[in-house]
Amino acid sequence: MRNAIPFFLLLVFPLFLSAQDWKSVAASDPMLTGLKSTLAGMSSIKGDIRQEKSFAFLTDKLVSTGVFLYQKESKLRWEFKEPIEYIILINENTMRLKEEGVEKKYKGMNQILRQVKEIILGCIDGSIMGNANYKTVFSTDGKSIRIQLQPKEKNLKEFIQQIDVEFMKQGSILKKVTLTDPSGDMTDIHFSNVQSNQKINAALFADF
Repeated sequence: MRNAIPFFLLLVFPLFLSAQDWKSVAASDPMLTGLKSTLAGMSSIKGDIRQEKSFAFLTDKLVSTGVFLYQKESKLRWEFKEPIEYIILINENTMRLKEEGVEKKYKGMNQILRQVKEIILGCIDGSIMGNANYKTVFSTDGKSIRIQLQPKEKNLKEFIQQIDVEFMKQGSILKKVTLTDPSGDMTDIHFSNVQSNQKINAALFADF
C-alpha cells in the first residue's frame, strides 16, 4: 500500500486541478476581441435562467427559475416564474419591476437600479468587458472564457464585491454569471437553451 494516494489528497486534488485550469488572457487576445465582435453582432438573445442564491447563515440555496429576452439596443425582459413571479423590464432608459402581479415603486433606489441595469445588460451584450468602473481580469480553461470584475468606485463596492461572467468559447454563448456582495453572499445565475438572433415580440419589452 506504499503507493496508495492518501484519502485527503483524493478530496483536495480536484480542487487543485480546477484552480489550475484557468489561465490568464490578455485583453488584446484574439479570443476576446472575437467574443466582443460576436456579441456586438447579436441582435437578440433569449434563453432560460436558473438563479441560486447562497447565504452565509443558510445551508440551503434559494433557487428561482425563469426566462430572459434581450433585444438590441438596451431592451431586456428578465422574468422569474418559480417559486414566485418576479419581472425586471428594461426598455432603453426605463426600468420597471413587478413582483407577484404588483408593480413596485422604490423611492431613492434610482442609483441602485441603474447599477443593476448596467450589470445585467453588460453581462448579456458583453459591454461590461470595457466598463471603466471595474478592474477586469480575463482567463480561459479552453472551453469557456471567464471575465472577473471588481468595482473601483466606493459606491459600487458597497453594492457588489465581484462579478464573474462566463461565456462558452464556441459560439460566444453566455453560460454563467456569479455576483458576490460585500458580505460574501453569492448569487449564481446559470443560462441554458440560449438562442441568438431570433425574432422577439416587441410588446414583451413594452409592458409586463
